[in-house]
Amino acid sequence: MKIILIGSFPTCLSAYNSLSKDNHLDAVCFQDSEVPNPKKNFWLTSIQKEGFDTYLINKQNIYTAFKTWLTSKTPDLVLVCGFSIKIPKEILAVPKYGFLNVHFGKLPENRGADPLFWSISQGKKQTAITIHQMDENWDTGKILLEQPVPIIPGETLGMANSKMSYMLDELIQKAIELATDSKNFKPQPVTETVYYKRPKEKDTTISWETQTADKIENLVNACNPKYGGATTYYQGSPIRILEVSPVDSQPLFGKTTGEIVHAHPQEGLYVYCKYGKIIRINAISSDAGILSGTKFVHLGVQQGHCFTTEIKTDKITLSKVMM
Repeated sequence: MKIILIGSFPTCLSAYNSLSKDNHLDAVCFQDSEVPNPKKNFWLTSIQKEGFDTYLINKQNIYTAFKTWLTSKTPDLVLVCGFSIKIPKEILAVPKYGFLNVHFGKLPENRGADPLFWSISQGKKQTAITIHQMDENWDTGKILLEQPVPIIPGETLGMANSKMSYMLDELIQKAIELATDSKNFKPQPVTETVYYKRPKEKDTTISWETQTADKIENLVNACNPKYGGATTYYQGSPIRILEVSPVDSQPLFGKTTGEIVHAHPQEGLYVYCKYGKIIRINAISSDAGILSGTKFVHLGVQQGHCFTTEIKTDKITLSKVMM
């Protein structure tokens, strides 16, 4: 079978290896915006050196030059794994067996551009790799395969993404076998349909007043590494928290949510959360670099100071604390 891969690397690396080793792969396409310098892009140049044709797709050429190129390649199947441009209906009809999309989420309740973010931030214990037929809408096509995937407590978006990427080899091979028979495609259920938009700044910002310690931990994990961590503010300056851990202790009351209840250069940084729960801040990204919680304490962080959901202009900035 002659297959063209449209993908985002390294997420689709396992799919690329699987297709190339079995001589199914004919060409690889990239989203133009992800390859700002084609001559220096590692994945693009490496694939070209291995003898495969490549193509850069953008919102303009997808309707014209890409359609002509794809038609000339006469593929049996196009496999998509990480692509944010909507593919026109007339192009979906070019390959003999259409387009298949690899979606890192369960359908139809986890449609959208970043299903793993929403699964992890919502504290889901399980997600799925869904391989489905592409149609003119987002993530609505018939399902070919669904592989349940557990989300391990403490797992970050990056960890889950890598784990699921490594699973694609076997799933892709199975999908190729099944794709030739239309009877293997099943319509998506009409219930529990949810479409999540790409996370905005408010979605990746910690709300100390409303989120519990568990929800904050989930959000932090969902923001690592794709969004650089979950955003909060300290003394008027934005920082991003990359890792936290729950503290097993009796509830502490009489504090303000976001308040630093313990800051010690060896013992670390502890913060008060809703319902009296405490979390330990393990890793932070700031203007001073990516630091452990203990190193962050050395910048002048003090017990009684607060992390806030919004900038507090009446506070001195962290840069002044550092001076």
